[in-house]
Amino acid sequence: MTSNNVLVFGPTGAVGCAAAIEAHRRGASVWLAMRDPKKEIKGLKEEGELYNRVPADLSKPDTLKHAVQQSSATSAFVYTIFDSADNMRSSFAALKEAGITHIVLLSSASVSDPLGQEANMKSMISKVHTSTEVALQESGIPYTAVRPAYFNSNLLWVLDQIKMGAVGVLYPNVKYDYIAPSDIGTVCGALLSEPRFQKEAGPSFYLYGPELISQRDAWGVIGKALGREITVKEIDEETYHESLAHMPRPVVDAIVNVLKKSNEGHTFYREPYEEVVNNIRKYAEREPMGLGEWVKANKAAFS
Repeated sequence: MTSNNVLVFGPTGAVGCAAAIEAHRRGASVWLAMRDPKKEIKGLKEEGELYNRVPADLSKPDTLKHAVQQSSATSAFVYTIFDSADNMRSSFAALKEAGITHIVLLSSASVSDPLGQEANMKSMISKVHTSTEVALQESGIPYTAVRPAYFNSNLLWVLDQIKMGAVGVLYPNVKYDYIAPSDIGTVCGALLSEPRFQKEAGPSFYLYGPELISQRDAWGVIGKALGREITVKEIDEETYHESLAHMPRPVVDAIVNVLKKSNEGHTFYREPYEEVVNNIRKYAEREPMGLGEWVKANKAAFS
């Protein structure tokens, strides 16, 4: 049985948009919670009475009660807010008080169980996501934290280099799983709208793309999908930091640390890998999207 009314925060993002589409496809009445309800949502075809917009800001708890009451939603999809002063505790409390009884949280594969272990506090990415999961756990709201690994959309961090036909890559032999944001969102939308999946999933699980590919080989796949050659140039850590100077330094530090450890043979991915890939098949009820397929479907983003 599908949950009738669901609330999706961040529907203008690729994951939130896909979550809304999947919940809609499964018959839920989807309410799109947005800071600006008039903003365009690319990729979302709004029709009929299954989509509605409601003003709300996940970072401002006092806006959430109205959104929940207006939508009569009992399930909500939320994302992790990196600069939340209380790791979203106030937001979770407001959602609970308003009547939300299940939350699907977009978390990160950098988080390990048990949540309290020191390893989760060693990088900004894992620390923020872990602290948010802990806050959600302590709120008492039943939840599922979805923990994806390497988003394909991260490739666009170096869009200027892609356009030039040459990309600088740190530790090019390190492998990533290259997961499509639409696959992540589809899984989240299924969890959001299907109580049977909520019970089966439990408090957390990981999501990986269909196969591990070295960064060097991945750029070959990307170039082929785009119909042009992309040259890979190996760079050092300092140059990598410079290429991502537009991003927060602690975030880039965390990425560099993962790449360095992976290059030394300490894999970031859990085994057996295929079992984690199967989580997409289980909840999306379709095959995961390969890297080349994703690039072809998103060619406009690379132009």
